[in-house]
Amino acid sequence: MRIVRVKENRIKDVKALSQKYEFEVNRDWDNLLNGKETEIYILVDKGRTIGFTGLIHNDWNETLQILDIFIDPEIRNRGYGRQAISFLLGNAKRMHRYRCIIAEAPAKDNIDKFYAKLGFRKCGYNDRYYTNDDNGDIAIFMSYDLR
Repeated sequence: MRIVRVKENRIKDVKALSQKYEFEVNRDWDNLLNGKETEIYILVDKGRTIGFTGLIHNDWNETLQILDIFIDPEIRNRGYGRQAISFLLGNAKRMHRYRCIIAEAPAKDNIDKFYAKLGFRKCGYNDRYYTNDDNGDIAIFMSYDLR
């Protein structure tokens, strides 16, 4: 698998997966791509885009927020998510950041347990983070200390 930084000509791959699997369909991917604080990556395996991820830079506290880890549901549980996390944490370390944070709704496939196995710890929650039409999902924030 390769992880490739998205340029304007590849944002369509992110949008296609987003639409196909109804994941973050209201997100303005073009605006995110053009933001100077955001990096978006696609995961490519055998020439096929199988997922996407990204980082949002918060310079004021030397923190990076992981912007989604999305893997095509048809090929999950094959280590692609772990590889994406390893890639992002490697980038964060090279940038000398303090920590990485991710917000997730833990009801989705026990995702908080997945991140805990990778060294993340729960650091907070927000019951108003999502749009109120997300079935009452509560965002669990998890942190990975880099220093």
